[in-house]
Amino acid sequence: MTNSKPRNQKLQEKILKDIQQNNISILQTLKSQNPLFHWSSISYKQTGDTALHIAARLGHLAMIDYLLTEYSPCLVNIKNKDDKTPLHEAAQFTQLHSVKKLCSYGADVNALRRGDWTPLMLACTKIQSAVSLSIVQNLVDKGAEINYPNKDGWTCLHILAREGGLEILDYLIGKGLIVDLKTRNGRTALHITALHGNKEILSKLLKYLNVNSMDGCGNTPLHEALLGQHLDLARILVENKANIHITNNSGLSLLHLVATQDSTEIIEYVLGELNFDVDYCGNKNGWTAAHCAARKGSKEVFEYLITKGADVSLKDNFGRTAKEYFNLLH
Repeated sequence: MTNSKPRNQKLQEKILKDIQQNNISILQTLKSQNPLFHWSSISYKQTGDTALHIAARLGHLAMIDYLLTEYSPCLVNIKNKDDKTPLHEAAQFTQLHSVKKLCSYGADVNALRRGDWTPLMLACTKIQSAVSLSIVQNLVDKGAEINYPNKDGWTCLHILAREGGLEILDYLIGKGLIVDLKTRNGRTALHITALHGNKEILSKLLKYLNVNSMDGCGNTPLHEALLGQHLDLARILVENKANIHITNNSGLSLLHLVATQDSTEIIEYVLGELNFDVDYCGNKNGWTAAHCAARKGSKEVFEYLITKGADVSLKDNFGRTAKEYFNLLH
């Protein structure tokens, strides 16, 4: 195919800006000047976005029809520099009608952008939109693979655990979503939703997943909830028999971990409601919570631990006290 490609990049960008304004006439003019002209010959230099990417993202349906019927070949799956197709754009920007239109032209619902993300996975990042469920349903109806893992082992399940979207999660579970899949570093969806504070998702996943499952670092969902400073979720996990005494692969307990989080409220919960000894050690470095807070440089937490009776003169396995670590940073 021979293309008549505008040589000047500024001219290309002017044409693309006209397309953003849904100005079909600019393309009609170019095509009348040279019948061999194809819209795919112009794109943004930095992103590689073409007219079809723009039209899909902005919901310009007449433009999509024009681009895919008046030019040969029909490049419905053209990719930009991130390997995103127009369907990726439509899904990410919650353009339901663009999704339907592109699918009607045979768009690949399982196309992979860089990082191995499908249009369905991008749609699951936009749960705040009222049309997100409809987009997900349309993609699944067209054959979207709901359990596809990206290079990090994340599927739609893990994305929804991070973002929320209980209605979409329920729908996908009904369509065969595998709920106990782990990421490459051994994290379950329960770990992810605990860290990001999605209470409804957490309550749902507790029906399916082991509350004490450990990821590749040895952290449990309870560790993650406290690292994310989500006390309400931590309490739900404890009520559902989360083991408060599990230490991770570094030998760090709940108390050690929360001592690094600059939150006296979280420390108070672990010391009070979970009844931890303020000088509990139990790890290979011989650190107490005061050591952890001091090494982190958290003055507020360090001083709070002292008010709770922490002995800052205790030495770790390197012969240093928490007070010495604190003095090094202050």
